[in-house]
Amino acid sequence: MATFKIFDTAEDVVNNTSIVTSGVFQDGVSEITTFFTSSVQSGSTGDYSLDVFKFNPSANASASIQFGVAYGHYAGSGSLGGVGVVGERPSAAVYGQFNQLINPPQTQKFTFGTHEADDILVLTFNRARIRETLQRGGWELHLSGSSVPGVIKLIDDSSTNKGGNTSRRNFSPEYNIVSGTLQDGGTTIRDESSDDSTFGTYGLFYPEIGTLILNANRIESQITKIGTKTSLIGSGSNSDGGNNDAFYETIKGGAFFQAKREETISSRHFFVRATANRFNATTNESYYTESIAGVKRIIPGLQNDPKTFITTVGLYNDADELLAVAKLSKPIIKSRSREALIKVKLDF
Repeated sequence: MATFKIFDTAEDVVNNTSIVTSGVFQDGVSEITTFFTSSVQSGSTGDYSLDVFKFNPSANASASIQFGVAYGHYAGSGSLGGVGVVGERPSAAVYGQFNQLINPPQTQKFTFGTHEADDILVLTFNRARIRETLQRGGWELHLSGSSVPGVIKLIDDSSTNKGGNTSRRNFSPEYNIVSGTLQDGGTTIRDESSDDSTFGTYGLFYPEIGTLILNANRIESQITKIGTKTSLIGSGSNSDGGNNDAFYETIKGGAFFQAKREETISSRHFFVRATANRFNATTNESYYTESIAGVKRIIPGLQNDPKTFITTVGLYNDADELLAVAKLSKPIIKSRSREALIKVKLDF
């Protein structure tokens, strides 16, 4: 009685690779227009970063973190602490963390075009949300203050900057963040370089780690007031500038964030062929009558015309270890006059 069959890898196994795109936000959507923070989080780790939600976490138990925002300063300005002063200088920790993560050794500061920046604004997704990568050319972020006329609309320049920047980084590719919009499935870049002679470019985009590094000075040059703050960036040694909250407020004020993720799915198709003279018997007790002298007897009607019902396919390795199980939606009858072809698909 045949139980196992070795696959002919040339005939029975087919490998395919495809790229799957989906919305990066909660419930698989690609666009959100409402933004919330948690009062609990902002009172503890909020000095370093703020978690941003699509739904109000105080009112919706299913609300999950969508992304995080943070402010960083090379020397720790805009946060409490300093040399000889009690405090942890969170803004310096944030700047140093992303500088070490992205820039090569010995790099002291981020550079945006012609501008060497002391200040950065960081927007980052965790790995579980982006899965493999954020889609290049698939995101658009709007920023707005309480007095700015209009909205800053930001995208990446991957539509024209094929392959990304050639700068040496720890992660590639790297794209510029530019002024533009995604409309009707297309891309409109308003300023190809978006490089201001004083403040430099808007920032840099790293799809593989789901991170946007924004040039705080360039953003601040266009957003002059956030709520009661007269400027986006609050600076000063051993001084809490409220910059994480201010960055969050510009996102909330812009009221639009579109983003998609991409992942490569490797699929392997196994064609399980149950030919006429194979798999026509089973060890299932219902296949037999009583045992006589220790020998099981097949039900009389199945002795000359054996039939089985295929309900499950198991995939084993060479050591006879079960690796995967495929369940059929309904049993398939199998006999000497009926063959079966079952396709099992595994996605990785």
